[in-house]
Amino acid sequence: MAKVLVADDERSICDAFRALLLSEGHSPLIAATGLEALRLVRSERPQAAFIDIRMPGLDGLAVLEEIASIDPTLPVTIMTAYGTLESAGRALKSNAFDYLGKPLELEQVRQVLRRALHRAVPRGVDGEAGGAGEPRDVTQPASAPTLVGQSRCMQDLFKLIVLLAANDLTVLIQGESGVGKELVARAIHDGGKRAREPFIAVNCAAIPATLIETELFGNERGAFTDAREARRGRFEAAGSGTLFLDEISELPLNLQGKLLRALQERTFERVGSASPVRLAARVVAATNRELAEEVRAGRFRADLFHRLNLATLRVPALRERKDDLPVLAAAILARANQDIGRAFTHIEPDAIERLKRHEWPGNVRELDHVIRRSMLTGRSPSLSIHDLVIDEAGEAPGSATSDTVDALLARAAGACVAGALEQSAAGREPTQLFEHAVATLENALVRAALEVTHGNQVAAARLLGVSRTTLRARLIEMKFPGSGSVQG
Repeated sequence: MAKVLVADDERSICDAFRALLLSEGHSPLIAATGLEALRLVRSERPQAAFIDIRMPGLDGLAVLEEIASIDPTLPVTIMTAYGTLESAGRALKSNAFDYLGKPLELEQVRQVLRRALHRAVPRGVDGEAGGAGEPRDVTQPASAPTLVGQSRCMQDLFKLIVLLAANDLTVLIQGESGVGKELVARAIHDGGKRAREPFIAVNCAAIPATLIETELFGNERGAFTDAREARRGRFEAAGSGTLFLDEISELPLNLQGKLLRALQERTFERVGSASPVRLAARVVAATNRELAEEVRAGRFRADLFHRLNLATLRVPALRERKDDLPVLAAAILARANQDIGRAFTHIEPDAIERLKRHEWPGNVRELDHVIRRSMLTGRSPSLSIHDLVIDEAGEAPGSATSDTVDALLARAAGACVAGALEQSAAGREPTQLFEHAVATLENALVRAALEVTHGNQVAAARLLGVSRTTLRARLIEMKFPGSGSVQG
């Protein structure tokens, strides 16, 4: 049995921990404030601790720093529902054992607890530690305002970034196009000892195959017809900093071998030279392809894959973390205000819900484009659902399905028939009934299309098979609200 401290001002969290710890045969020590947690550390000498960052009075990170002076061997896991790359860096720099984002998963808590108790230093009868604690030297990364997120997967990513920033391992970053792989690479660079050195990014897919070798490794004078002078490549330009090789899967096979040799021997040669040049930079690579599949297909060297695969990070797609949309969109809005000279204050809740219905095949890059494009035509202090310009091809399944459209059209037709019967009962002539029915159905179709497309006139016009000009003219005839301005 072990004593386990839980410090959190949320009663439900404490109750869940108490039940879990008792079921595992441990003794829970519960605190609702930082000062109470420190008192329990001094008096009860727990073997593990779980501490929330946000608590009344003394916050969790301050408690963590105090615990380091009371019992530097105590494995403390920091918990938060408001995690950032900066808070992860502070926690791990202050010798936190682990860092968990809320909402917590019980199985994950069990695993962390088992590792913590396994690491916990045995104590003598006087309660003092019997050995030195496990040292850590983690440099706090610089804040990266565009790498944001509160979701569990982003909290895990922040933790790995901080840990990898503290060493010089070659890193492979995997993820779809537009998820922010270069931002992750920059965060690793900025958080380590190389932060003051150059960060050189190379898109391997954007350089012609005939030029990429000299771009990467440089060349000597006379190495080929146009080589009138010696030229440094990106490997040398990176110096003792970081060389980021984006879309590494697009590197030609012959150059994959040269890259492998450079990584293994930490030297390379310029094109046209046999003299080795020392590779001082750290190499971080990224790809939107599954390299294991590329190896099986014979398009990527297995030995280079295993060399790059020492430390792998996966950046989640935006559709996997839609709960991050509000904070992501707000960060993009603030940055775009500066870039394009606007002064939008916020994004309205209905617009956020509209963003959540989109599947974001282009990920964060697509979200950035959508918000900026919508801001150009928006007129209000806040960005509303009517300002949004979204490519309907990326709609979430069920957001505008044919079943939904059919149901709305059936409802529109029903309203049309009901109106016709009313007109018949009023004694209208058949020709008048026909004209009225057609006009009623047209109006109902327009309203149904706008409802399905959440007020986006471009999408509604496409759904109806008419031009936006025709649709707008019809809306003006209908005296539809907002028909005097351009929407979507």
